[in-house]
Amino acid sequence: MSAEARPGAPTGGVRSAVGRYRRLLRSPGLAAAIAFSLVGRLHESMVAFGLLLLVTERSTYAAAGVALASYGVGGMVGGPVGATLAARFGHARVLLVLAAAFGAGIGGMAATQGDLRALVPVGLLTGVLTPPLTPALRSTLPRLVPPADRLSAFALESTVQEVVFVAGPVVAGGLAVLLAPGAVLLAAAGLTVVGVVGYCAVVARHAPSGPTRAPDDADRPPPATGSGPWAPGTARLLAGGVAFLAVLSVASVVIVAEVSGPRAHGSAGVHLGVVSVGSIVGGLVFGARVGPGAAVAPRFAVLGGVLGMLGLAAALPSGGAPAAAVLLVVAFAYGTAIAPAGAVLFAELDRLAGARSTQAFGWMGAAMGLGGAIGDAAGGWLVTGPGTAVAGWAAAAVAVAAAALLARPGEVSPRRPRRPRPRRARSRSRRGR
Repeated sequence: MSAEARPGAPTGGVRSAVGRYRRLLRSPGLAAAIAFSLVGRLHESMVAFGLLLLVTERSTYAAAGVALASYGVGGMVGGPVGATLAARFGHARVLLVLAAAFGAGIGGMAATQGDLRALVPVGLLTGVLTPPLTPALRSTLPRLVPPADRLSAFALESTVQEVVFVAGPVVAGGLAVLLAPGAVLLAAAGLTVVGVVGYCAVVARHAPSGPTRAPDDADRPPPATGSGPWAPGTARLLAGGVAFLAVLSVASVVIVAEVSGPRAHGSAGVHLGVVSVGSIVGGLVFGARVGPGAAVAPRFAVLGGVLGMLGLAAALPSGGAPAAAVLLVVAFAYGTAIAPAGAVLFAELDRLAGARSTQAFGWMGAAMGLGGAIGDAAGGWLVTGPGTAVAGWAAAAVAVAAAALLARPGEVSPRRPRRPRPRRARSRSRRGR
């Protein structure tokens, strides 16, 4: 069978890949919606890195993990609530109110100067107030692109989201060096408000109606009849989301600790940026070549493999150019596995959720918030105690376990329909018995 005839096989080289992305970006409002959402989501990398810088000025990575976990738990609680409110009362109204409250909360976190007695409760409340910009965008994507381009659109979004994790740590590191860690948090608050306002303006113009499904989505199931995250097939994907953010959070702490030593330094933002550049490259290649029905489990298995490589790199003797070069190469390789894993996870969730995609992505945000909180706390403890190599290998083990969970048949990877046998072949078979 030729490459063109194989389902999911690439249909061309670089030219076809560029053509696919050009077609996507010509969809009215898509490029602007993604761009403003990126600005509004810069806090996702800036706040975490800013808290590491702020807390380790006076304490340990374990203490920073506690602060990050409290913020993450707040996001876990607020994620599904905010997404449900957005689905009921409209994205713009809820996003704008929460963006203003979130900005004020981030300012309060900066004012604590890293004192955990104040930072933990303020961080918890601020996490609850996080505007559900990511689930809002992902539930809107199917309304901005043709149905055949949905998976590529999710791959593109997951890929360009890495701009958040390229620019965020670099900007945060620069502000911390030039000003102070508190300036990182204040900048994140301002960028969130600007991004949310711009995103809402774009969506109001190009996709003003509520979440709807394309009329020719014959392959999509009706909304699940289960309750919330426990609908058939969805719970397993949410567990994958917990594992996804947990391993990413642990890996970030490992990289920062390997570069900085006992106290986080702004220069670690460069290595986090290299991870994100790798994710951009991996996501662009994946989005250009992926076919419909891509399975989730293999992408998590690849992620586990490169996390194991990160653990090996952390086990090398630190100091000197060779160790630094190895860490950069492994950071890039690790990054190439992130966006593809996220793309297939989000596309499968969208396929299962049907018309309830906003709520489903809100629950996914909660699951990822839980995973991030677990990963931040575990990463801080592992790095402070057993060490960075053990932390990297633990993240690898979790990713591989998630791949095994998601590989169970019948819920994650859609089965390819069987072709009926010709009648003549069946009759011969019967006569031969």
